[in-house]
Amino acid sequence: MTPAAGGTLTQRVVWALTGTVALFVTALALLAYLTFDQMEDDLVNDILNTEMDRLVQHARVSDGFLPRTGVRELGGAMRAWMSVDGNRPEGIPEEILALDSGLHLIEPGPYTWHVMVADTGRGKVYLLYDATDNEERVHDFGLIVLGVGAICVVGAYALSRRVAAVAVSPLLDLTDRLATWAPGAPDMAVTRDDEAGRLIEAFNRVQNQVDRSIAREREFAGNLSHEVRTPLAAIRSDSELMLLTQTLTPDQRERLARVVNNVDDVIVSLESARAMARDQLREPEPVDLAACMEDAWRGYEAQAAQAGLRFDNRIAAGHVRTLDRYALLTVLRNLVRNAMEHAAPATLTARLADDGGLELADDGKGIAADDLPFLFRRYYSGRMRDAGGGAAEETARGLGLAIAKRVCDMQGWSLGVESAREGQARGTRFMLRFEDTGEGEGAAQPRI
Repeated sequence: MTPAAGGTLTQRVVWALTGTVALFVTALALLAYLTFDQMEDDLVNDILNTEMDRLVQHARVSDGFLPRTGVRELGGAMRAWMSVDGNRPEGIPEEILALDSGLHLIEPGPYTWHVMVADTGRGKVYLLYDATDNEERVHDFGLIVLGVGAICVVGAYALSRRVAAVAVSPLLDLTDRLATWAPGAPDMAVTRDDEAGRLIEAFNRVQNQVDRSIAREREFAGNLSHEVRTPLAAIRSDSELMLLTQTLTPDQRERLARVVNNVDDVIVSLESARAMARDQLREPEPVDLAACMEDAWRGYEAQAAQAGLRFDNRIAAGHVRTLDRYALLTVLRNLVRNAMEHAAPATLTARLADDGGLELADDGKGIAADDLPFLFRRYYSGRMRDAGGGAAEETARGLGLAIAKRVCDMQGWSLGVESAREGQARGTRFMLRFEDTGEGEGAAQPRI
């Protein structure tokens, strides 16, 4: 069984759970990082507001509290300057000199500064807080959160694998059972009272229904073969006895011979149907390929003559293979009938392939290239056009080629087709290849 494009069910469950946890952890980590960053900014701004209120009060009552020509260090990361009459205090950064009153956030190079400007009535006070260390703490906090999130995702992946194994294990057991299922296999044991248990129960019910259907089909095929064989044997024996009568006209003799051939064809069909119904192979036997081909053609000889199909058997007598004669007859008869229905008027040529297989080729109107991939599909209806490119006629393929392909699959043979509608290669060619192509047991060898 080929996995789907998205992987197995277990993998999809694992990635779904892991992806959900990853999204949740990512959102939580991002929210924590942004919250911590905002808290740091709010803390610095509160410090600036408190300190600025203190500076303004002192500046209004004392001219000496803030130097008018230099900087006042306030401890830690804070510094203050006093500008009177627009004079520039010594050491004040150029970036904050032109700021208006209020709170400001500036980032000159690698630094992060929170600046507050206030007017005391005697001049402007510039209060700077260097928050570079605070930003580094925020950055470190982000890395910690990222690491914790990664650990959570890895843990979620490991946990998801265990959860998926528990959740999907009944389906895996059912899949293994289906992979080795055969008609008549015992029911699966139901050990769970949940969705998985009900799924196993449903499978057991379906399996029992399939077993009953197969049993009825096999019983019908066996009964049909048994009930029809007796009257067919009587018809064949009576026809053979009548053929010994000397007073028969040529036309009567021909018709009786046709009855015998048709009885043989019915017996072949019954044997093939019973083998396919039981999905069991018959014992192989030595088969002369030329004689088998003649037998397959003989059943349709009269109908083929009316349709305009001629037959050229180029298989030399004496080429023998050990295989199921009924299966080979079924395949060849369906190929002959297909040529009679769809290729005539034409000539059907049978020949041996280099590898010991068989080839049946006709010089009919050919098959459209679009139809070839579906030729062996049951009840497939393709559009077969005449070689002159005239109007298309709808033609149902029916079951013949599908049955031939099914028989080949059961026997381990291969059945291929090539077709062309123009040029010297115009027509259709079926290639039947047997399981073995060597010169050992079962290989095509001249009969001595």
